[in-house]
Amino acid sequence: MADETERFRGKLDRLCALGRRSGMRLDVQEILDVLEEEHLSADQLQLVYTYLDQMGIVIYDSEMEDALSSGYRRRSLEVYLEELDRIAALPEDAEYLLFERAAGGDREASNTLIERYLSTVCDLASEYEAAHPMVESEDLIQEANTGLVLAVVALEKESTLAAYRVKLLNSVSAFMEERVKELEEMISSDTRVVNRMNKLADTIRELENEIGHKPSVEELSAFLELPAEEIENLLKVAGGALE
Repeated sequence: MADETERFRGKLDRLCALGRRSGMRLDVQEILDVLEEEHLSADQLQLVYTYLDQMGIVIYDSEMEDALSSGYRRRSLEVYLEELDRIAALPEDAEYLLFERAAGGDREASNTLIERYLSTVCDLASEYEAAHPMVESEDLIQEANTGLVLAVVALEKESTLAAYRVKLLNSVSAFMEERVKELEEMISSDTRVVNRMNKLADTIRELENEIGHKPSVEELSAFLELPAEEIENLLKVAGGALE
């Protein structure tokens, strides 16, 4: 099961890499081709779409010649949680049998188990909000959902319902810890880039007033004591808007 989890995570990474190589765009068919052997349900595929959407990758259908990301984006948080509240709880013996079937590789049982535990992992995600204010609630829920899919894929046989529950939620929590840390690092990195771009824009205006012309990369590099390559990269990110 651990190998299956790693394989699935590897396919998510492969899709992200493919999207970056394609200008942050992916055709629906490209996604389906990569995930062909996973036999995902519509709900599981939806989680993949929203995961890619969060990573900034536009999803489109080449046959329709239109971007579809907005169609796959997360529904409003309020509506989403209301829908989850409508899912009735199972008797414990029925839930145990569901875990047993899912751990045995039953795809239908796995899909049902994921549906049943979406509300639980949403509650788990909410526990991260206070400790990680930089990350939005919707992003935390999306990561919890992704962790749930991976945890169900990796289920192994346990002797009791309590053991199944603990193993599942511990797996989701471990995934959340890793992803929240990555998200915070990404946000911090983006903030640093924005701050550097703002400082560079101020410097360009300041130097232009002093020397009477647009400063060169070399002049900016000397004034800011930054490598010329870093200056060029910041200008490239800004699309020339700072020049």
